[in-house]
Amino acid sequence: MKIMMNKVYSFIKEHKGILILMILLFLERVVAMYEFGIMYSLKNDDLSYVNSGITFAKTGMITMHDTVPSAQIMPGMTVLIGFLSLIFGEGKLFWLVMKLLWFFMASMTAWFTYRSVSLFTPKWCGILAAVFYFRPDYVWMDNVILTETPFLLALTAMIYFTFKMAKEPGYKNFWLCAIAYFCGLMLKANIAPYPLFVLVYLLIVKYDKKLLIKQCALLIGCVLCFLIPWSIRNYTHFNAFIPLTYGSGNPTLLGTYQGVRYPADEKLDYETNVEEVAREKYAEYYGEDGEVLPQYRRYVSLGKDAIKARYRQKYWAQTDWKSMVYSYFVRKPQDMLNSIFYWKMTFNIKGELLKEFPIWENLFCILTVLAALILKKYRYAVFYAAAVYLGNIYIYAMTYSYSRYNASLISAKYILIGIGISLVLQLFMKGIRAINTFETTQLAEKNAEEGNKSYD
Repeated sequence: MKIMMNKVYSFIKEHKGILILMILLFLERVVAMYEFGIMYSLKNDDLSYVNSGITFAKTGMITMHDTVPSAQIMPGMTVLIGFLSLIFGEGKLFWLVMKLLWFFMASMTAWFTYRSVSLFTPKWCGILAAVFYFRPDYVWMDNVILTETPFLLALTAMIYFTFKMAKEPGYKNFWLCAIAYFCGLMLKANIAPYPLFVLVYLLIVKYDKKLLIKQCALLIGCVLCFLIPWSIRNYTHFNAFIPLTYGSGNPTLLGTYQGVRYPADEKLDYETNVEEVAREKYAEYYGEDGEVLPQYRRYVSLGKDAIKARYRQKYWAQTDWKSMVYSYFVRKPQDMLNSIFYWKMTFNIKGELLKEFPIWENLFCILTVLAALILKKYRYAVFYAAAVYLGNIYIYAMTYSYSRYNASLISAKYILIGIGISLVLQLFMKGIRAINTFETTQLAEKNAEEGNKSYD
């Protein structure tokens, strides 16, 4: 018992700064909760997630936006909320527990941000990186029951355990990273390619290849243990192969209305290229009255959105491919990078006051990359964090550029900034030393010259 207490005391002493900050982050969100109300919601996707969880607790069915089986979302949110509903019911206590759990997850995101940065820099750099989570837009986001808060925790843990794998090869950090990845995948299907980022990073840092092959096989096996029964479940309900979700059609369609010079609706023949195609493709889901059967309405609707999106993209590429390339590879990612997810004023702080933050943060990230290249320090870690952030920005931008999606990735940016604080400081000190050395050399040469003149 005494040994255990000594370990706890040593842990608290070692990480006292971040632990205090985490408590303050948690309390800040509690104060905001009482400002908004315990049962505050957007009455949008968040309420649909809550209703989905309640339905799951009662029936064991995965639903979304309806009372019929759905594969529009991954099951993580539904199962988590359903578990809470099973224990705490559906009233105020249920909402309070959900909110407090979301606040705890937000605080843990700060912990893994700090730990990731501290693997490379002094601990105070990690603490400074975690300070960004005090921003009121993140406080508001954590008061809404959406996937962003738990997913951000999973992503940050993934990055931390990836770094740990590189520093301490073996199975402990691999399994922890795999668990974090699986949790993230259960929340957002978009994170599916993440192991590719890990694979490239570990190969670059010269991770043991035999061990890496074994761990890749293990990860594939674990993921298949979910994908196979999930795909069978989806095929049973929708008579279609759906390994993850069928929910990408709508955001992809919305994304064709972003950027510059996208196709105008009045120029397109939707009846021939969308309605007729959808009726033929989804004929088995229509009833005798010519209407889609109730249990398939959402599935067919989103499928039709996907058909419409592909038609618009094809037309756009044929008529003005330059504006399409610019929109998808420059404009939409840029809009996401500079966005804030903030729909309700928190602590009387207006959104206009926060809009400059992403711009300055992104500029500092660029400075971090340059400092890493100049100093030749932490380059792989810096490039990895930047690749995870920008790579996922582009994955989202290929569908729909949305501030909410950017908010689910910001920990990668803050890890980059935390490492960058140390690098930029080192670069600055190196510049000061170079200036001092130059001035000393100049003074010595001047003194030597004057001495020679006196001798003459």
